Amino acid sequence: MIRIIIADDQPIIRHGLRYVIGLDSELKLVEEAADGIDLIDKMKQQSCDVILMDIRMPRMDGVEATLQAKKKYPDVKVLILTTFEDEEYIFHALENGADGYLLKDSDPDDLIHAIKTIAKGGMLLHPRVTETVVSALRLNKGGIGADEPDVNPRETAENSGKRPEVLQELTSREFEIACMIMEGNTNREIASKVFVSEGTVKNHVTKILDKLGMENRKQLMVYMTKVMEN
Repeated sequence: MIRIIIADDQPIIRHGLRYVIGLDSELKLVEEAADGIDLIDKMKQQSCDVILMDIRMPRMDGVEATLQAKKKYPDVKVLILTTFEDEEYIFHALENGADGYLLKDSDPDDLIHAIKTIAKGGMLLHPRVTETVVSALRLNKGGIGADEPDVNPRETAENSGKRPEVLQELTSREFEIACMIMEGNTNREIASKVFVSEGTVKNHVTKILDKLGMENRKQLMVYMTKVMEN
């Protein structure tokens, strides 16, 4: 059973989400909150597995509430559910630890699938949100021309000896794994590529997060992307 808390300031939205959650026997609504502060207060009394988080809410918005919830309850998954697909909202939410970003015009079946996906440790972005992220990354790289070579920032940094200063504390193996995480590889995929066990990769990831002051791999992914493309 996946226990869910809804955080949204609009009663009609909470009512609709309540209905969708009730369609699947594996989902259970345990609490509702009208804003971020209300959410954090209620989480002191009611544990959950997944938070359905709106972005624009009074007193404390969903971006800040995501950060606060993840700090206090790191195992809780956060699915942003909003009408806003602005680049700033998306990146800030992901940097703060959001596990998924879905738009409110999504089908009920897509919402249920998203909840189950992030509850299992996966990550899910709405297709339009994915397009926004990809476009932003391409723009930050100065555009991708048809005749430009496909440059791997990890190989370039290692081969040129110009690893970013902020990453100098990482060992060569940690830097390699951090770059692979940036490229979207799972622990299992990384283990296969560098010929170590998945458990060893997990240990490296823990050390990387500790050295860089990160709380989760999503923060690391966003951070590495920014650092390696500057």
